[in-house]
Amino acid sequence: GFTGRMLGIDYAAASVELAFRIAAENGYEEAEVAFKEWDILDTRREWGEGAFDVVLDKGTFDAVSLNAETDAEGRRVCEGYKGRVSGMVKKGGRFLVTSCNWTEEELRGWFEGARGQEVGFEWEGRVEYPTFRFGEQDWMNSQKA
Repeated sequence: GFTGRMLGIDYAAASVELAFRIAAENGYEEAEVAFKEWDILDTRREWGEGAFDVVLDKGTFDAVSLNAETDAEGRRVCEGYKGRVSGMVKKGGRFLVTSCNWTEEELRGWFEGARGQEVGFEWEGRVEYPTFRFGEQDWMNSQKA
């Protein structure tokens, strides 16, 4: 099993409060698991580059992808997501992304490999989840890069 300190991050204060409450109800102490309010679209960070062994995205990329806003360079904010999350993962660490909006092939297109100055992830495998078929595509899949 996993050992080490865990940090849960969410942009919604109510979600962070709920997570603290659930952790306390289940006997977890802040020394084991902590929660912080932070928006991945915010460029300020309280931790250094490559601070995490594992980063798990459980729906954040899906939500960011639906955002029509653009960044200072005129790109949709989801286009800068890979660069933001790759900066959080230690060299040799793992990034797992779970999506119900993107197919496996599309996720690999977003996250696999480097483009220009941008760091990319190396495809490692797929975490098997129950799937459903719609429009000739399998949905509810996960990428582990």
